[in-house]
Amino acid sequence: MKDSQEFYEGIGLKFLDPQYQTAGIREYMELEEEFILKTFKDVATVLDVGCGEGRYLRKLVPTVGKITGIDFSEQLVTLAKQSTSTLNNVTVILGSAEHLTTLVQETFTYGLLAWNTIGNIPQELHRTIFDNLAQVIENKVFISTFQCSAAVMEERLRYYAKTGFKVDSIDGNQVILEGGLHHANAYPLSYFQELLESTGFSMKTHDLGFVGVMIEGGRC
Repeated sequence: MKDSQEFYEGIGLKFLDPQYQTAGIREYMELEEEFILKTFKDVATVLDVGCGEGRYLRKLVPTVGKITGIDFSEQLVTLAKQSTSTLNNVTVILGSAEHLTTLVQETFTYGLLAWNTIGNIPQELHRTIFDNLAQVIENKVFISTFQCSAAVMEERLRYYAKTGFKVDSIDGNQVILEGGLHHANAYPLSYFQELLESTGFSMKTHDLGFVGVMIEGGRC
């Protein structure tokens, strides 16, 4: 599977533009934001894995004690640093999630993987990432991702078409875009339950419209 950094630093930036959102994707993102802003209020420390250009760094900074964002895209990290440069309780780090324990030397109250971050990371890295999260997250980790259903796949394809991305192939709940530069995946809830429970977390779920789901992993 190819690294999709080239995608995120090129045409993938369309993901940041609301004009390309379909109704279902817009509902998902709005409900995700509403949930996160409510649930993370007054949390001491937050780790935002896959922080992108800093959307939740900016939105959470007034209500949390300290927030650290990590992303593997140099361009997105630069944008995140620029947009949070005047905020003294924000740290932005360039790096990949599978190297989490070497990138941070502290623990965090809550962890966040928003907007299908986990579905955009190669599956073979998931176990390492969850093992790392178990070492650095003290209380809860929240994972926002696509639901698995035919209706959601249809909505995702409408979204990709609206952005103008070329769909190369579809394999189950995986959509391969732009010559393999981007692999967008969704996984069944049983997959996340196994990952969470094997790394010391229990699991709850919260619907984010018909497209998305917020998975809450709490310390057992």
